[in-house]
Amino acid sequence: MKSLKRWSFAPIIQNFFNLGVFQAAGILLQLILIPIVTRKYGMAVFGQVALVASFATFVGGVTNYGTSQTGIKEVANHLTDKVHLSKLFYRILIFRMLVAAFFLGAILLMIFLPANQFNWIWAGAIPLILAEVFNPLYFLIGKEKIQWISWGNIIVKMLVLLFIMAVPIQHQPAAWINVVIGMPMLLYYILISIYIHYKETLKIIFPSKESIVALAKDNFYIMFNGAAVSLQQSVFLFAIANYVSANTLGSYALVDKLLGACRQLVSAFSTAVYPQAARLFHQSADSWLQFRKFLQKIYTAAFGIAAILIFFGAKYIVLWITKKEDPGTELFVQMFCLAPLLLALNANNVLTLLLENRYRPLFTISMLILGATFLISFTLVQFSDPHVLGWYPIAIEGSCLLIYMAFTKKKKLNVP
Repeated sequence: MKSLKRWSFAPIIQNFFNLGVFQAAGILLQLILIPIVTRKYGMAVFGQVALVASFATFVGGVTNYGTSQTGIKEVANHLTDKVHLSKLFYRILIFRMLVAAFFLGAILLMIFLPANQFNWIWAGAIPLILAEVFNPLYFLIGKEKIQWISWGNIIVKMLVLLFIMAVPIQHQPAAWINVVIGMPMLLYYILISIYIHYKETLKIIFPSKESIVALAKDNFYIMFNGAAVSLQQSVFLFAIANYVSANTLGSYALVDKLLGACRQLVSAFSTAVYPQAARLFHQSADSWLQFRKFLQKIYTAAFGIAAILIFFGAKYIVLWITKKEDPGTELFVQMFCLAPLLLALNANNVLTLLLENRYRPLFTISMLILGATFLISFTLVQFSDPHVLGWYPIAIEGSCLLIYMAFTKKKKLNVP
């Protein structure tokens, strides 16, 4: 009770609700989409959909280039400076376009150069990547007007689900499903960006070459860390795509989607905690460490219970998703059960480094995570038994937790 009195959870709950509405749309889309696609088109098509979506998530993260994190702070610090906000808004938009153009060119080559029907599935990534270019969430969070986008986001994604449920796709379903998911979000974000331009009375100000280069340098470490987090899931999917059957790829893709939903949930809560954590850290590092211990207990209890439910309920989870028993997929789900707990326990380590402005260690950690990602992926792919692949989520999340702990534990010994 003393902890509850000392730490105010009201702003955390409010922030979590506002961000949660936005994140919930993405999480629900992922979870509801799984049974719809697997029942309608089969596990093999779902595996292809997940593979391309994972690729689009990685490219979208690189395209974002950390502007979501740094943009929030700049908007919040210049709420009434229309010139600064105009420069910021269009600098980020143009920068994202330039980064996305490189990847879109590569995708077009993947589609048109080889005479292979399978390569058309990558076309589905294009609207998903472009949606991230126009995503104005950072601006609305900085303005504390996230409700502008949150509820509309849910409506758009519900319409997407209804369309996928109602309209049969005969040709290249894996590609068109991702197009159907990405195109409405792209149009919605463009409309919201136009609305922001007029509502905030912004002016179109094209960025200078110097400002583009400065943004590339300043955000590099943040971008690289985000890319490493994305790659720890994407790389493994890419690695096994050519070594396992389509059904096995689909089974693992199911686990990958569940882990992605857990990551979004933890990210939303961690972002909601950030303001409170920053205030406590500003008072003293010890205050933050005490609050952090309390948060770790919450994570342990919540995700520990979830792990038990996932392990013993794996059969029913797979049955609900696929409408049939699948022992192989059930085993993947059981192996995955502890991964969300490890992911959640690591959230406060990431938060600690951000509070301390330790961006260079984030780069070092990213390199170590990438090394672990490729090493674990290579090792597991060498086994002939495809069920061994199910250990990847625990192996990579456990490695990430140990790496971050090695960097944050040193700071605990010298609390200022």
